[in-house]
Amino acid sequence: MYRTLGIDLGTTNSVVAHLRRGEPEIIFNRQNQEATPSVVGSGRKGELLVGSTARSRIAVDGANVIRSVKRFMGRKFKDPQVQAALKEVDYKVTAGTDGDVNVWFNGRSYTPIEISAIILHRLKEDAEQRFGEPFHRAVITVPAYFGERQVAATQEAGRMAGLHVLRIINEPTAAALAYGITSEAGEEGKTVLVYDLGGGTFDISILLLVPGSVSVLGIEGDNLLGGDDFDRGITTALLEDIREEYGAEYQPDLRDRPKIAATAETIKIELSHQESSEVILPGLGAGQLVLETEFERARFEELIEARIERTIELTHKAIMQANLTVGDIDEVVLVGGSTAIPLVARRLGEVFGPRRIRRGVNPMQCVALGAAVQSALVGEVECPECRAPGDLSASNCANCAAGLLGGDRVSCPTCHLPVDAGAASCPKCEQALDGSGGGGTVPRQATRATAVVHGGNCPRCGTPAAPGVTACELCGEPLNSAAPGHTRVATTAAEDVGLRCASCGLVNPPGCEVCPGCGELAQVTNPFDITPKNLGIELNDGRLAVIIPKNTSYPTSSPVSREFVVSGSGRQRLEVAVYEGEHEIAQQNELIGHLTLRLPEGLGGRTPVEVAFGLDRDRTITLSVRIQGGAEKTVKLERVTLDPELKVQVEEQQRQIESFTDRWGGELTEAEMREAQRLMDTLDDLAAGQTRGQSVDAALERAQQQLKAQRWVRGSEAYLSLFIHYCEKLLDPSDLDRLRSVAAELRLRREAADWDGAVRSARKADELCDSLGHTMRMLTMCNIYVTQSMVSPALAQLIMAELRGLDEAVEAPNMADVNTHMSNLLALYAQAQRELGSEPAQESLGPVRPEEAGPR
Repeated sequence: MYRTLGIDLGTTNSVVAHLRRGEPEIIFNRQNQEATPSVVGSGRKGELLVGSTARSRIAVDGANVIRSVKRFMGRKFKDPQVQAALKEVDYKVTAGTDGDVNVWFNGRSYTPIEISAIILHRLKEDAEQRFGEPFHRAVITVPAYFGERQVAATQEAGRMAGLHVLRIINEPTAAALAYGITSEAGEEGKTVLVYDLGGGTFDISILLLVPGSVSVLGIEGDNLLGGDDFDRGITTALLEDIREEYGAEYQPDLRDRPKIAATAETIKIELSHQESSEVILPGLGAGQLVLETEFERARFEELIEARIERTIELTHKAIMQANLTVGDIDEVVLVGGSTAIPLVARRLGEVFGPRRIRRGVNPMQCVALGAAVQSALVGEVECPECRAPGDLSASNCANCAAGLLGGDRVSCPTCHLPVDAGAASCPKCEQALDGSGGGGTVPRQATRATAVVHGGNCPRCGTPAAPGVTACELCGEPLNSAAPGHTRVATTAAEDVGLRCASCGLVNPPGCEVCPGCGELAQVTNPFDITPKNLGIELNDGRLAVIIPKNTSYPTSSPVSREFVVSGSGRQRLEVAVYEGEHEIAQQNELIGHLTLRLPEGLGGRTPVEVAFGLDRDRTITLSVRIQGGAEKTVKLERVTLDPELKVQVEEQQRQIESFTDRWGGELTEAEMREAQRLMDTLDDLAAGQTRGQSVDAALERAQQQLKAQRWVRGSEAYLSLFIHYCEKLLDPSDLDRLRSVAAELRLRREAADWDGAVRSARKADELCDSLGHTMRMLTMCNIYVTQSMVSPALAQLIMAELRGLDEAVEAPNMADVNTHMSNLLALYAQAQRELGSEPAQESLGPVRPEEAGPR
C-alpha cells in the first residue's frame, strides 16, 4: 500500500493529516505547527518561504507575499468575483494571455494553480520530512460551493505538486466524516448541518449520517465571504481611528498597510476570547505616528454583523432547498477558524438552540482529518489517463501503464515551481537542473512500502528525543533507538491506510463498508455528494436549459439526457455550450466548456438533438450529443474554457476550413479531406476545453498554416490544369511538356499526402506559369471568370466574344487579329478585376444552438 495525505488546502491556512493505526491524525509542519498559512514569499537572499515565515514578510515586502490565492483558482480575470478580490490584495494581479489570472511574484507571473502547487509541495515535503517516507497520493478538500473549474484547478495543482489526487472532496463533507467517526449516529441516523466559515469562503452542507452511509442533502455557500473580510473590516476601522487622531489626510504607505492588516487579524483572534483588545501601532506615517487604542468586541460585532447575517440567510436557504425545516436538523457542526467568533455561535444558537451546536472536533483540524478518513474509504485508484480503475497497491495502470503515484518533484532554485526530479531544466524559467532528483526530501521507494526514518525527533509530534529513550516524553510515541540517530522502520501496512472498526478494533482494509472481523457496518462510507449548482446548456435564445439540477447526487449511474431541436442548414455548426450556475441567462453563469459539430446536409425544419451529461466521482462532465438519431459525439470536458476572443478565432478558423471543403471537396484528394477533418477535430477539442496542455495560439497558427498550404496546393494544380487547357495552342511544345511534367508531379504529391513535397511542386508550378508571361495568365483568368460566372453577365458576354475571336485568329492564322483581341482582352481583364474587387464578401454563417423541443 502507499501512503495518502488528507489536505485541507485553505484560503488562509492549510492543514495536513493522514491515517495512523486506523485513525486520522494531524501532521505538524517543520515549524511544529498544526496549520501552515497558505502564503508564499521570498527571503532576503531570494529563498522560497512558505507558511508563517512568508507571512512574517508582509510588513517588509507585502508586494512579494502571495496570500488568499485560492480566491483566484479556476477563474477568469474578468470574473466579477476576481475583480472584487483585486481590491483586497497588495501583490500585482493581471490578465493572462488566455484570459485567466496571473499573479506576480519576484518579477515573474504565476497562475493561481502554480502558487497552490508550491504550497502543496511544501506541505508534502513537511509530511515526508516528519515521517521519513514518501506520500504518493492525496485527498484534497475544496469549498462545497466551488464550481467545476475551481475543482479542476485544485486537482491540477495537486498533480503539479507531485501527488496523485485520489479524490477531491467538499470541505463540509470532510468535516462530517471526521465528526461521524467520533459520534454515535444511532440506527436511525442524524441530520447534521455543517457550518463552515473559513478564512476566505463560507459553506453550508446538510448531511444524513447513518451507520454505513453518508448522504449530502443540501449545499449552499459564498466563495467570497470569510475571515479575511472580517480582517478588512477591522482594518478600515483602524484607519478611521488613525485619521480621527492625526487628520483625514493620512494615507497608509507600503509599510503601513501590511502592519495594520496584521494587527487587524490579531484583534479578531483576541476578541474571540476576550471582550476587548489593546492596540498599539507604532511607526506609522514614516515613523512619526503611533496609534494606541482599545478595540471592543461590541464594535467588532457591529462591523461583521451584516456578513454573519448573510451566512444565516444562506443557512436557511440550504435547509429550505433540502426540503427540511430548522426542526429537522439534529446537530450543527462548526468548522473553520472563524467559527471561534462568539457572534457566530450566538446567532446559530438563536436559530437552532444552543444544545444543538456541536464542537465535537477541532474546527481547524476536522477538514484535514476528514480528508484522511476519505482516503480509507477509497477502494481503488483511478488512472488519470484512461480512467480505468486499479488496485491501491499498484504503482502503474494495468491498462495504459500510466503512473498512479504522482511523481518526484524538486523545487526549481530560480522560480521555486515544483519540477519533475528527472528534468534537465525547469519548464517555466528554463533554469538548468542536474536531473538527478537531488533536492527532494525523501528518496522515492516505489517498489516497497517501507522506509527508514533518521533523526532524533519524535515522528509524531517532532519533539527532540534524548539518546536511548524508547518513547517520546511528550506524546508517548514509541521510538526505536537501537541504531544511532534513533533509526525507526515504518511500514505502510493496512493499519496506515484503513479505518479502525469502532466495535471490534480491527483495522479494516481500504474501501470496506462492513468490518470483516465482526460484521458491523462501518461508521462512515464513501459519501453520496451532490452538485452545488445547476448544470445546463445555452439555448439559441440565450437562456440556460438545465440538464442536471442543483443538489443532484453524483457520480451519475447513467447519463442524464434531454431532447432539443435545432434549426439550421448543413453549412452551419451546432454549438453546445455548457454552463454552471443559478441564473436564467446562460452567459451570466460560469462557462465550463464547448462542443461544436457540423450539422448534416439536407436538414429541414426543426431537427431533433439529444444532449446528455454524465458526472464522474470528481465531477468531471461527460457531454454527449446526437443529431437526428445519428452517431453520438462524446467528450470529457476538461473544465478549461477558452477566453471569448480565442473562442471567436477558433470558430472563424472552423468556418474557413468548412468553406474550403464545401467549395472544393470534389477536387481534394482523400488525404487532403482527412487532413481537413483532423484540423476540425482539433479545433472541436479546443472549443470543448480539451487543450491537453497545448497552446491555443500555437494550435490556431498550425491550423492556419495547414489550411493556407492546402488552399495554395489545390489552387495551384487547378490553375495549372486550366493554364495548360486554355493556353495550349499558344505555347511552345517544350514549355507544354514542362508544364505537364510539373502537373503530374504535383498530383502524385497530393495523393501521397506529401505536404512538404506538394508545396514545393506548387511553388515550381506557379514560377513556371509566371515565367511564360503575363499575357498567358490574363488569358487563363479571363476564361475562368466566364466559365465560373465570376463576373456580371454583360462583361462575360464581352469577354466571350473576344475569346472566340482570338481562337478564330489563331486558327487562321492572323497575327494582326490575334494582337487586337489580346489588347481588348487586357482591357476587359482589368475591368473584371475592378468588378471583383468591389464585390461584397459573402457573409459566413455563424453557429446555431439547441432550442426547446416543445411547441413555440
